[in-house]
Amino acid sequence: MKERYFWVAIGLISISWLANSLYAYSKQLKEPIFLDHYIEAVIGHHSNVTFYYLANKNDQSYINYIVLGDVEGLPQRDFIYPEASPHAVDTYKHQELRSITVELRQLNDSDEDRSFNEMQVYYSDGKASTVSIGEVIIHPSESIASDDPIPLKLSSGGGSNDGKSSHTFWATEPLSIQKISIPFRNALGDELRLSITGSHIQKDKTLDGIELPIHLAEAEHVTVAMQLDQTAASIPSSFPIHLSGTTAAGEPFTSNGGYNWQHPYLKQADVNRIIQEKTGRNSGE
Repeated sequence: MKERYFWVAIGLISISWLANSLYAYSKQLKEPIFLDHYIEAVIGHHSNVTFYYLANKNDQSYINYIVLGDVEGLPQRDFIYPEASPHAVDTYKHQELRSITVELRQLNDSDEDRSFNEMQVYYSDGKASTVSIGEVIIHPSESIASDDPIPLKLSSGGGSNDGKSSHTFWATEPLSIQKISIPFRNALGDELRLSITGSHIQKDKTLDGIELPIHLAEAEHVTVAMQLDQTAASIPSSFPIHLSGTTAAGEPFTSNGGYNWQHPYLKQADVNRIIQEKTGRNSGE
């Protein structure tokens, strides 16, 4: 009788182990999933771009290089991670959030701006895939802004670890700011909140909610703070914000600040949501 109980116990343990193994297997990704990114970059001008992706914990392959149309991205190593290996940013139940920083290199002499929603990724195990990445805009090196003086001068700027970026501008002559714009208006417009301080205070507004024009006298300043709301805080983003208008003399100008939030902090619920959106699979965790 005792022997019978022993084998029943062994059978139950085996069934439990098999069920757990099948469950864990069902949660494995068929291939890495890239987060949506909203990034602008200029070839040859601080052109390192970081992409974030979810991969299975047991996947030891790393990325050899990426290709966006006629632009190639070669992985950049540093003294912390000098060897070719997957770089885990955070760990979850079945997956890791990993990052890859690449230097963009143009493969031809194109002088056009290009926008990409997908890229080709080539892995160390010989596999390759085409992945959705949100949107990445790449400008040719010749598009770097000139050194001509701008009447709305950027005097300071920075960001914080809560995802906020702020820039202060001061007027070298009387002028009016008539338009504030970002490149990813359709994707991020209502999720980007702005606060303007200085002589003209407008707190926590959407892009459409900012009251324009903003008139500045000579030597007056204005600070523009930007932050993605909580629902979009996991989206790696790096792009300029454009302030356009005319001087009192009627001369047009455009000044640029920037938004930079490239360090997503995902919770397990965010991972589940991203997997479901990208694969249609209900994570159920």
